[in-house]
Amino acid sequence: MHDAPIYAQLISERGDIPTLVRSEARRLQRDFEWILSWDPSTGAPLPASAARPAPGPSGSRRPFSPTPDPDDRLDTP
Repeated sequence: MHDAPIYAQLISERGDIPTLVRSEARRLQRDFEWILSWDPSTGAPLPASAARPAPGPSGSRRPFSPTPDPDDRLDTP
């Protein structure tokens, strides 16, 4: 699919929409994981034993970027 000239033309004209959507979905997932790791009764993070997994591999949240995440590219294995 990625070797098709029409696909390359669409990406050059419209951008790589599937990659952008996937990047945004991952960002939202990290944000929701971060939000869900807080205890609403105390306003503090849940204890490590009760906390949900930390967002992202480094544990930090990444701000929105209009450019796609290189890990989300469809044409790379």
